[in-house]
Amino acid sequence: MAIDLIKEEQAREEYRNNNFTISDGGKNDSTQQATIVETPLYTKLKRQYSRYYKFKVKDTVNHQYLMNYFIQTEFDKETMDFIMETPRWNFVSNAANWIMSWVYTKTDIMGFIGKGNMMCLSTYQYKQILKINRTLPTIKFDEDDDDEDPLKVYFDSLLDIGAGCGTTTLYMKPLFKNVTATEASKGMIYSLNRKGIDSVFCLDLETCDQLRNKQYDIVSCLNVLDRCEKPISLLNTIKKFLKPNGKLILAVVFPFNPYVEFGGIDNSPIETINLDQETLSEYVDSFNKQVFIPNNFEIDSFTVGPYISEGDALYQNYVLTDVIFVLKVKKEDSNKDSNNLMSCD
Repeated sequence: MAIDLIKEEQAREEYRNNNFTISDGGKNDSTQQATIVETPLYTKLKRQYSRYYKFKVKDTVNHQYLMNYFIQTEFDKETMDFIMETPRWNFVSNAANWIMSWVYTKTDIMGFIGKGNMMCLSTYQYKQILKINRTLPTIKFDEDDDDEDPLKVYFDSLLDIGAGCGTTTLYMKPLFKNVTATEASKGMIYSLNRKGIDSVFCLDLETCDQLRNKQYDIVSCLNVLDRCEKPISLLNTIKKFLKPNGKLILAVVFPFNPYVEFGGIDNSPIETINLDQETLSEYVDSFNKQVFIPNNFEIDSFTVGPYISEGDALYQNYVLTDVIFVLKVKKEDSNKDSNNLMSCD
């Protein structure tokens, strides 16, 4: 095992120290994904992670309708960069964790020492599921900017709920003019601030003064639903923060195994979600029929992919299967919630 770890670290070091050739395939499309010339290491990891991007529906099961919403994503350079460049837990971080555990929670500690790094999708993959293409108009940061090539974005505002240390937020950030992240951990707020992300310490969206009367183009809630005590209430509260025609990016781990660190009853949620999850297609179908439709959400698109977290002395990275939905609020519900709220500037 020690030899394998040494080889992995050597491969990481080689990757960091070399500039791999990037090509856009000769297309002048600003949304065209940059692709890496496939080195043996890239090819190996792409093959290793390919199973996380697969979604199949059996002909004998009445889930065929889901394919109308499914968007195929694949292993890309940003994913490769995260795997190869994200530091692992080591002796120093483990020692700091042990010392600080006498005072702080595990989540707070990870924020203070720069850990808790995770990745759902790359920036390009977010463009895919949000159906961004060259026909979608961009927004200048500054309308008076005389720069020949001003920095442009696709949406005005993002609210990222339960953003953690902010690595997942950073992949979405290039698409937005204004980004706000919420966290219930002071350690993670510290980490968000260090990354230059506007953050709000928030234990309850309903009572958060800094977010009062604000609405956003996109609200993201990535792998939070299985960690909160009232997931259904959270979904319904999120509607109030969406602009008319706004969308929710919701990521959930497959299979769904709730664990509540703060609140709940014996680390279990107060509100339960009962799902069929023998297969991935059953899981998606069940979320749609048992959670989304009853709460006036409808699927706009979804994809599946790896939910990657930083590694340690034993493993290069830890990986789970993630389902990432883009949801719309049904019109009657959206209009009702927007009557008493102002748009976020």
